[in-house]
Amino acid sequence: MPDNVSDGLRVAIYARVSSEEQREGQTIDSQIAELERYAREKQWTLVTTYKDEGWSGSLLARPELDRLRDDASKRKFDIVLLNDVDRLARDVTHLGIIKRDLERNGIQVIFRKLPAEKSPTYNLMVNILGSFAEFEREMISDRMRRGRRHKVEVRQQFIGTRPAYGYHYVLKDRVARKDGYLEIVPAEAAVVRQMYSWVSEEGLSIHKVMKRLNEAKALARKGNPWAKSSVTRILRSEIYAGVWYYNKLYSCEPTKPVLIKKYKHSLKSSTRLRAREEWIPVVLPLELRIIEREQWLKVQRQIDSNIVFSLRNTRHLYLLRGLISCGGCSAAYVGDPGKGKFCYRCSKRCKMFPSIIEHTLDEAVWSAVEKAVLNPTIIVEQVAKHKEREEENGHQWQSEYIEVEKLLNKLKKEESRILEAYRLSILSPAQLGQELQKINARKSALENRKAHLNENTQSLKSSNVKATILDYCKRAAQRLKHFTFEERQRFLRLIVNKIIYEGQQVRIKGIIPLSKDGIDSSNSLFLNTGEQILESSGGFATTTNYHDGHNSDGSGGIATTTMYHDGHNSVLIYPSKQLVSRGEDYLDYASFELTKSLPEPPFSILSEQGLALIRRLKEELVDSTLKELSDRVEQEIGVKVNISHIGRALKRLNLSRIKIGPRAK
Repeated sequence: MPDNVSDGLRVAIYARVSSEEQREGQTIDSQIAELERYAREKQWTLVTTYKDEGWSGSLLARPELDRLRDDASKRKFDIVLLNDVDRLARDVTHLGIIKRDLERNGIQVIFRKLPAEKSPTYNLMVNILGSFAEFEREMISDRMRRGRRHKVEVRQQFIGTRPAYGYHYVLKDRVARKDGYLEIVPAEAAVVRQMYSWVSEEGLSIHKVMKRLNEAKALARKGNPWAKSSVTRILRSEIYAGVWYYNKLYSCEPTKPVLIKKYKHSLKSSTRLRAREEWIPVVLPLELRIIEREQWLKVQRQIDSNIVFSLRNTRHLYLLRGLISCGGCSAAYVGDPGKGKFCYRCSKRCKMFPSIIEHTLDEAVWSAVEKAVLNPTIIVEQVAKHKEREEENGHQWQSEYIEVEKLLNKLKKEESRILEAYRLSILSPAQLGQELQKINARKSALENRKAHLNENTQSLKSSNVKATILDYCKRAAQRLKHFTFEERQRFLRLIVNKIIYEGQQVRIKGIIPLSKDGIDSSNSLFLNTGEQILESSGGFATTTNYHDGHNSDGSGGIATTTMYHDGHNSVLIYPSKQLVSRGEDYLDYASFELTKSLPEPPFSILSEQGLALIRRLKEELVDSTLKELSDRVEQEIGVKVNISHIGRALKRLNLSRIKIGPRAK
């Protein structure tokens, strides 16, 4: 103690522990006890104690620290006593701010573990220790991050985060040396299964699931009514199908905080999603799976389909809503009730192709699909030709399949060598995680390729394919002529993947389900009202691909360029390699493509063709009036064009309108 610190001075004690330090067994009471004993030895009068429990030293805004600084400005004490520099702050800048603020008010800051003196050397020591405290904070954070990552990547262990609805996390038992683990909460798991059942079997939307839960008085975990965000999170979470992801989110400061709080335990109180490739998957034991993988995938497809085909606030029902895409920019075509005429237009307004009258496109698409269903031999013949080409490529696929298997065996040996290197302490846990991540990525790519080659080498029996297609089309044809608008819309959404509008023609990409083992009569197609449209052989695929949320045209691509011409229709058939798991069975889909020519649109002087005509005529007739231009257009193309439209065309071309025409006497 220096001479300037005399007996009988008033002292205030400040103590702090962070949440991480609390987990490690450090308590704030032990700090206070040591400081009180130190104050008694110096015969100081203890005025008050300030305790910040669970607050990080990196934060400047702490409740008790602010109260201490307020009381310091009122001179309620002469000395602030702390255990060490890192108790005051783990940020050098914050440390300087707090220390200078107290000293300006005549308050002396004394650290129990340092010699209490006023000298440049003492100030230097405090600043150095403050820098070390900041460095230690970063090291603690890094060690905890690497420790958690090691548990996940190497030990495939679920670490103690807030568990999803349906699960409970049993904390680590330090006495019995037993790690924490997940367990299913039966009552909550039953609610989760019911939610998935409603979506997969009845096709309910997320909003309707929420409504049913609240009507049934089923309360969420905290006893509150269900919110749409909570239902969405449960129906989208893959943990219920047995896969949990670590490193999925990262902490950040909220850009638009809902509640403005003066004190926050963490400045980074919000989270954002990381890139998918940064997620670390952990496969949970079978006993922790609440639903089957196939049901989870089916629910994802159904939710995506609901999003695409949701009516929202639509006042007019469009037959092809959610199915049409622009042939120029691939954006979706949307309904547009412009000027009393309902049309479809490009949502990005790319202007590659014009908008089209609704009934014109509806009739073209329906007639093309109807003709294909009523003439199924077209589809059967083209699928048979494609099957012959597949058999010719079978030997090449088989050799590549063997090569992929060899590469997978090499990866297994490489993985064993890496694990042995880690066992011998040649690799650190972080290095082991990085190497295993690389191997898993390569293994996943090879497994996907192997599965794809396996699909190619497994040929379907021609008789089964033919029987399935003929039966499917026969059943559809029985009611096709009698479909209502809703039934037509429902049927098109099930048989059509995508409609591509290309101005003078439209391409329709569709699918017909093929059962691997022949006709499967267990699946039927129903309307939302429960009315049966037709019996299906082999089930149906949704019109939305789960992976990206947009309409999909199948994963197999166009495998043949053979076209069937019939008047304005041309048909291109190709089998899709899209497989949908259904229990132990798989469904293939014979994909087909129809091309339908559209009627010539009425001539418009504002179209590219019309503007080109006006530009040419204006160059030829420099001083012509609008009336003269209109007459000349009629001579050229045989269509009478109003002079006001001629004026609009000139304005769009930035050409001057010199004369209106002779005045009437």
